[in-house]
Amino acid sequence: MTQSAATPMPFLSGGLFFYDGKYRNNGDDVPFFVITGASGGGKSTILDELEQRGYQVQPEIGREIVKDQLANGGAALPWLDAQAFNGLLFERSVAAYRSHQDQNGKPVFFDRSFIECVAFSKILGKPVPERMLDISSTLRFANPVFICPPWAEIFRKDQERQHDFLFAQKDYEANRAAYEELDYELVSVPKAPAAERADFILETALQNSQV
Repeated sequence: MTQSAATPMPFLSGGLFFYDGKYRNNGDDVPFFVITGASGGGKSTILDELEQRGYQVQPEIGREIVKDQLANGGAALPWLDAQAFNGLLFERSVAAYRSHQDQNGKPVFFDRSFIECVAFSKILGKPVPERMLDISSTLRFANPVFICPPWAEIFRKDQERQHDFLFAQKDYEANRAAYEELDYELVSVPKAPAAERADFILETALQNSQV
């Protein structure tokens, strides 16, 4: 069947369909995919796998902040000054999003996003600042958002992750609620080896790229 001139022909780039050089997600040119969910649920390992396959990724900002604060004697740490940490996390996460906006339609996979700051505010029992809500509603990601469930067998504490698995479960529920409240479609990432989880994410993103 001949396609009309008004309908652009898709082409493949890195396993995802693109139209006129840009990923099309339900009519929106937004090639930013988020992997969210529970702390210690394997998100960073998935991003490592995607990066090895040649995809652009944005590592978790929260871990970078904790490393910086520990190295420089700062107090903006989740276990010392959680509100200061959350504010810094939000600003740097927004900056990271904007730094990728010149990717010319190429997909970028994010390990968490500024929307987690909305969730963390609620975990802390603090009101969510209006600016945080406004930006979280305005700067959009592609659907679906991929969510990793709590996974006790792989959860590990370390220097940057000092909370327990119980908090990881709370983190998961708060993140799920925050994305749902912003009208995102959530897809659960199955518990499997990192290569299989990456395959699942790419296949699901491909299915959702159809216009």
